[in-house]
Amino acid sequence: MPIYALLFKGGLRHSELSKEYSDRFVEWARKVASGRVPGSRFMQEGRLVSTKGVTNLKFDKDTIGGYITVESESYEKAVAIAKECPILENDGYVEVREVIKPGS
Repeated sequence: MPIYALLFKGGLRHSELSKEYSDRFVEWARKVASGRVPGSRFMQEGRLVSTKGVTNLKFDKDTIGGYITVESESYEKAVAIAKECPILENDGYVEVREVIKPGS
């Protein structure tokens, strides 16, 4: 079965979220995630490395804040899973990408 990465972008910073919301998000992620390491949250600070140098990244609406992987029969079903994500309630969004399996 295909595996899809759900990349979480934007929304409120973790420190701005209620415990109730955070608990709901964790419960949702555990319910839908695949594998032994279903995903993780990223620190809000990061670096962008290119041939032009290194830039410090700040958290904004396009920042990938975390991810999980899900098994799904199709993109449509993976998108249906993403539509249930609590981040959508906080002006965030979910990018859905099919993962290429090693050896494919």
